[in-house]
Amino acid sequence: MELELIQRLAVAIGIGLLVGVERGWRQREQRAGARTAGVRTFTLIGLLGGVIGALARTIGDQVGAGILLAVGFLVFAGAFTLFRYREMQHEKRFGATTVVAAMVLYALGAYAVLGDHVVAAGGGVALTAILAAREASHRWVARLTSRELRAAILLAAMTFLALPVIPDQSYGPFGGINPR
Repeated sequence: MELELIQRLAVAIGIGLLVGVERGWRQREQRAGARTAGVRTFTLIGLLGGVIGALARTIGDQVGAGILLAVGFLVFAGAFTLFRYREMQHEKRFGATTVVAAMVLYALGAYAVLGDHVVAAGGGVALTAILAAREASHRWVARLTSRELRAAILLAAMTFLALPVIPDQSYGPFGGINPR
């Protein structure tokens, strides 16, 4: 049991390290002390989520575990958001990506301990890829035309909204018509 918990905490730490390297690389030109959350901070956020998840595991009551997870998340999110808010005021900039990434990382750290650690690791890789794709995604959105955007929205609506409610059974003579 202890070995499994250590492995799960290692996954939480690894997810934080991965995200932290991306965030630290992005801010590598800034002087020490002027950087926002980087490698160490994001690694600690992953560990914090994992530790809160581990503490929740020890509570026999699901309601109590849920309350611990919710309170831990809210306290962390509030403190980190306040820190970033003050930093952004000082820098006279706007942005929410670092705060959202930190909250997702915390949740992934907890999920690595409480849920499927492989899925949590995959979520960490996806989070890091999204963060690393900043410039490419901004260029893509800048080149996107109104017509392409409408077509993508229509395709997504048909795929994820209409298709699931269309009956998947055959009708008519010889069952030759299936609406889906």
